[in-house]
Amino acid sequence: MRGPVAVLRRRDDGGATAVEFALVMLPLIYLVFGIIQYGLYFYAMQSGTSAASGAVRELTVGDCQDNSTLRAYIHKRLGPASTTSAAGLTFFKEDGSTTATGPVYYNSSNSEVSAPGNVGGRVALTVKFQAINLHFPFIPVPNDGEVVRTSFGRIENTVPTGGGCT
Repeated sequence: MRGPVAVLRRRDDGGATAVEFALVMLPLIYLVFGIIQYGLYFYAMQSGTSAASGAVRELTVGDCQDNSTLRAYIHKRLGPASTTSAAGLTFFKEDGSTTATGPVYYNSSNSEVSAPGNVGGRVALTVKFQAINLHFPFIPVPNDGEVVRTSFGRIENTVPTGGGCT
């Protein structure tokens, strides 16, 4: 038999699980959404590297010399990793701060030359685009989602090979 004191001390545990779930779930949700956001950013970085490298491979054999074709090629290679249109892609010189109209060509003595460059010289392509930003609160995205990728290549041919820029 219980006395009156035992009845008063008895507590109801109902709702404790819900409170614990709420306390654990909030950081867990931020962790999951942070992983998703950073996964999209790193996917954009990898896609940008691949797109810039592919474009430089085309440029080194004489293809993709037209800037609009080059922009379309890079945009196609970026696919869903970027929210930037083909016209919105920005090209830079090697210093990363000077805007360029397209890829930058150098001769064998490392002086800038006009397109399509000289055989034995090199081409540098630096492209900037916007990665997907889901705008989750309290989850920052590096550089506000801007991705800058650079690729270099030795010029092998200045005459288009006929394969085009696809």
